[in-house]
Amino acid sequence: MALALPSPSVLHNPQTKKWLYPTLWFMLVVWFLKSTVNKTGHYHGAHTRLLANSSLSHLVHDLTHSESSDSLSNSGNQPGVTANASTSIKSAVIIETRRSAAIIPLVLHFSAVLGPDWPVIIYTSAENFGSFTTSQALLRHQKSGRVVIRSLPEGLFFPNWDSVSNFLTTPWLWNDLAPADHVLIFQSDSVLCANSVRSVEDFFEYDYVGAPIAPELGVGYNGGLSLRKRSTMLRVLEEFQWGGGPEDQWYFARMAELRTADEESGIEDGIRLPTMETARTFAVETIDYPTPLGLQ
Repeated sequence: MALALPSPSVLHNPQTKKWLYPTLWFMLVVWFLKSTVNKTGHYHGAHTRLLANSSLSHLVHDLTHSESSDSLSNSGNQPGVTANASTSIKSAVIIETRRSAAIIPLVLHFSAVLGPDWPVIIYTSAENFGSFTTSQALLRHQKSGRVVIRSLPEGLFFPNWDSVSNFLTTPWLWNDLAPADHVLIFQSDSVLCANSVRSVEDFFEYDYVGAPIAPELGVGYNGGLSLRKRSTMLRVLEEFQWGGGPEDQWYFARMAELRTADEESGIEDGIRLPTMETARTFAVETIDYPTPLGLQ
């Protein structure tokens, strides 16, 4: 958008001077916002994040229509079915030890989009339990069994991403999540699109799927929003020992090795990993897709 400046003679008019700079400032703000929305946003944390234009609109729609909507909170793939973490074959999981006002709306969002038959499990430190008692909506979800708060092992904290990877590559979490075999891991910077034509259940055939990682950044799928088979995670841990690096890329590489071994042994129903084309319909991060199920 080009900014047309007034002529010099007009600039000397007192009334013009009064309104000129506020007007120009407003036009610059509008131009900046328009440019920002029309471009793909990038920021760096544990991995590089990427949001497409259409994905950004989905994000805004989800956050404004899902978290505070009672009707959406009562929707789901199986109306009338109530989540039960002790018997469900599927669970959504977030691990968060930090006190953050954004976690509760995020948990309610995931619970709303996934539906009442998905238990959402929050793993946190015992000292942080009190931060999840400030929301009446979350307390109702806890009472119904849709949200469950569980304590992490005593003394466990995550000062860096290596400590997170170290924890996720030990059997404790995967054993604790039994009997669920389909585990949706999500983090504080992830979101599901409520109006997506796909559902998480559409990807149950795979042992591991997440937003594909760009080749120049690594291999495999981003684990921050990922669907994993608990039994396969434990199989990997029985066969291999983590030696450092991002856990999501490590799991992908080890599963690829096991899949090759299965194929060479003639095992037909072995590990299944989606193509990168299929994976980006599940979620996007560094590789764009116009209508993904989730954003990381």
